Amino acid sequence: MVTDGRTGRGPSRRKAVRITAVAGVGVALSGAILKELIERASLHRVRVSRTQLGTRVTVTVLHPSAEEGRALVAGTFAEIERLEGILSRYRAATPVARLNREGVVRDAPAEMVHVVARALDYARRSDGAFDPTVAPVLNLYLARFAEGASPPTAVELVAAHQLVDWRELHVDGTTIGLARPGMAVTLDGIAKGYVVDRAVAALRERGAERVLVQASGDMAAAGSEHDPWAVAIQDPHVPEGVLGVVALSRSIASSGDYMQSFTPDRRLHHIIDPRTGRSPERTSGTTVLAPTALDADAASTTAFVLGPEAGIAFLETLDGVEGVLVSKEGERLATKGFGRELA
Repeated sequence: MVTDGRTGRGPSRRKAVRITAVAGVGVALSGAILKELIERASLHRVRVSRTQLGTRVTVTVLHPSAEEGRALVAGTFAEIERLEGILSRYRAATPVARLNREGVVRDAPAEMVHVVARALDYARRSDGAFDPTVAPVLNLYLARFAEGASPPTAVELVAAHQLVDWRELHVDGTTIGLARPGMAVTLDGIAKGYVVDRAVAALRERGAERVLVQASGDMAAAGSEHDPWAVAIQDPHVPEGVLGVVALSRSIASSGDYMQSFTPDRRLHHIIDPRTGRSPERTSGTTVLAPTALDADAASTTAFVLGPEAGIAFLETLDGVEGVLVSKEGERLATKGFGRELA
């Protein structure tokens, strides 16, 4: 996603807050204009980006005190780091990594239980279009394309795909287990959204009034219900192009074949259809608005896999969710209420 906004004529405090907020996540306002807007609004913008969760995470806070704003942001990144230490499959010591090595985790942290349970809920709702056990296939693609430009062989793909089945991932209280050796989970399609939600909650609990947290294609805002952040939806077919601008006062997530492509033609990329073991053939990009970033993240991934028509139908079944899908040919399909979300 990219962000955008429109300046007003008068730099009232309300208007200045809105423009400064939007500028904090990418609008091309000059440094002089941005400084003037902040000064007139008597606010300080604290914006910090770090590499977390395998991607770039940006936390933006508007606060009357720069020192307090910096402390809020530092505390938020500490919480993100803690959650990454639970939910990442790339760090050897995390419970998720242990589950993938050993096939079971007892006394799993509450955060892991919650995210895995919600992932299984999306798997059930989508009849397996969302499946956290797709990790063996994804790992195969990552390994093959890291070694060169050759995709997995048909034999390799069949072997890995046999290990994918969300119905063999079980949550029993605080015990999480995989039914067969070689199975593994990835929470990449849902955990970033959950962490964004927790980061926003941490900021609000510590007194921040207006915040924005972004982790790659996942974004959530708070404190902007009456004067929302303006967020533009990236066009997957046009670099730096936008499909439209939404007034964001909740959560949004985007998924696209342009984000991590294995092949120049984007035929193979990081989003895998768990039902086939291959990247979806019909979808180029999805953007979903939802009450939480977790739901936006998971719903966006699910809709992408399902494809334009089925993806929109799936989004229509979810409460408080709106979205748009773009096909490989550039056709745009949207939920019935999506137009009302555009700024």
